[in-house]
Amino acid sequence: MVRLSVPGKVILMGEHAAVYGRPAVVAAVDLRLAVEARRDPTGVGRVRLDLPDLGLQEEHTWPAIEDFTNRARSRWDRFQAGDGPFRPADDRSALVRIAVGEAAASLPPAVSKRLRRRGLELRLRSQLPVGAGLGSSAAAGVGVVAAVRALAGRRGRSPDELAAIEAAALEVERRQHGFPSGIDSGTVLRGGVLLVSRVGDELRFDDLPRPEWLPGAVEILDSGTPSQTTGAVVTAVRRRYEEGPERTTAVFDRIAAAVESFRAALEDGGPRDAASAVADGHRALVELGVVPPAVARRIASVEAAGGAAKISGAGALEGEPAGALICMLGGRSAGTIEGISDLEPVNAAIGADGLRFESPTVDRL
Repeated sequence: MVRLSVPGKVILMGEHAAVYGRPAVVAAVDLRLAVEARRDPTGVGRVRLDLPDLGLQEEHTWPAIEDFTNRARSRWDRFQAGDGPFRPADDRSALVRIAVGEAAASLPPAVSKRLRRRGLELRLRSQLPVGAGLGSSAAAGVGVVAAVRALAGRRGRSPDELAAIEAAALEVERRQHGFPSGIDSGTVLRGGVLLVSRVGDELRFDDLPRPEWLPGAVEILDSGTPSQTTGAVVTAVRRRYEEGPERTTAVFDRIAAAVESFRAALEDGGPRDAASAVADGHRALVELGVVPPAVARRIASVEAAGGAAKISGAGALEGEPAGALICMLGGRSAGTIEGISDLEPVNAAIGADGLRFESPTVDRL
């Protein structure tokens, strides 16, 4: 038996621009997805999935898992080559099945063969709302990959093992979102508050200070699940970039400047400096087209009350909800501000631990 948990995440500053090489400030949040995995001696060659949050219990053969994963990979390869739009699998258990397949594919062939001769049982429970921009798919990808690899004997948190988990989890996210930056899976794997920057083809994650004012100054509100998937929004931004690269690049540069201002506020500034950076980031995201008018009106009500707010994550192209909102309310309660008082708060500590093995056996190893 392997038990582990993975946190969610928030992008405090830098979404979308990070896909195009700009930095971002991110944090793990202590809403966790838990995975239990065990070998099943009675189900040789089969994978059983228990997903109570989705109301699903499924059983698949290993060849079926591999075929499903390979077809998802082929669709993504065609999308990457420009041969048609991005089409993620719409099956509700698709992400978990793909994560199992990518985990097996990430192992040495002999190890993968031994794993596939055995039965496997996986159970997932999550505190993370789906579609809120809080990293539910990244947490599931990292959690399933880490659990499957641990059952195959790749246990622990060595740098090499964490790198292998991260690489496989990024492949899972590509099948779900098209062109993810890799920030989500990297954040939930590591935990903490991080500055993410791109060095060549690699992402670099550096720990940032957590000033005393940070937990009380930042409030996360859930505006609801967007009508569009993260992949659809990311694809729309890519299309905007291809149609107007100079104008879109200028927006990305403004987001990068806001990221730097927010980082400086964490290191030697204060909540007012951070709120100013949030406001700058919000205006750039509006221009990018990922803040629907209804959400922009909510944020305008926060600004009228002397605060600042922005989306966290992909946002949305239209409709009422856009996932999580990062709010800095200057000491006021969200319930006292008309325009956001009806939104559900996300009660989760910022800067949570990353991937955490809960099983005593794995911890000892």
